[in-house]
Amino acid sequence: MNPALIIVVVIAVIALEFFLRSRDGRVQRSKPKYQTQALQSTQDDEDDDQLQDFPYQVQNHFLSPAELSFFQNLRGVVGNRAVVSAKVGLGDVFWIKLEDKSKFRAYRNKIDRKHVDFLLCDPATMQPLLGIELDDSSHQREDRRERDAFVDQVFAVAKLPLLHVPAKRAYVVAEIAAQLAPYLGSSSTFAPEIAPLAAQPIMAAALSKIASEPVVTVKPAVQPPRCPKCGSEMVLRTVKNGANAGSHFWGCSNYPNCRGMLPYALEKT
Repeated sequence: MNPALIIVVVIAVIALEFFLRSRDGRVQRSKPKYQTQALQSTQDDEDDDQLQDFPYQVQNHFLSPAELSFFQNLRGVVGNRAVVSAKVGLGDVFWIKLEDKSKFRAYRNKIDRKHVDFLLCDPATMQPLLGIELDDSSHQREDRRERDAFVDQVFAVAKLPLLHVPAKRAYVVAEIAAQLAPYLGSSSTFAPEIAPLAAQPIMAAALSKIASEPVVTVKPAVQPPRCPKCGSEMVLRTVKNGANAGSHFWGCSNYPNCRGMLPYALEKT
């Protein structure tokens, strides 16, 4: 073979190899950029999938306006005598005792998606003391009445008191205090002789009008409670005229600047 031709072929092979190596080098140097873009795209896809799997956001209002208003008044009445918790699941309040374990899930499902609006607990032990349901107009629906009847029965069987309070735009602190007194016991603010309005000769409607009736102040046989509105010491008063004549009630000593009132139980004989 012609030596010159051999030399040309060798040079051509060397040039071709040099060209191929240079091109591979450029590809290798640019590869990390493509890999970064691919990784970023994969990460974005994973983030989108996660947002779809967990589409959760914080609610702006945990309590409705009516619930918030009652909650604020409730905390003022309870003070440090109980811990007030809102919207507590029944599954966290009650446990299920069954001999037939196969029925556990069925009974658990009945309470899993239900809650009580407010729960009062002992501040030292967190033992539940009282459940409170705030009943608005939705509780008039047939399905809500069935739900309420079931919840009432759960509380009754477990021997945990449940108090139903009608939802209002505004609440009277004295009324809330009177309803809670039997369940919270005595304290420096509320004396043990205070009983719920339903057990008093002074009915709720009469109590709301009693300040307009002539009254006299009498010397109480028990330690006066503190006014639930302003904290002043209360005085025992007697209605002179009207349908409630002779009935006793606690009135704020700061009257008429403060019209705080509490019902008064009859002395025990």
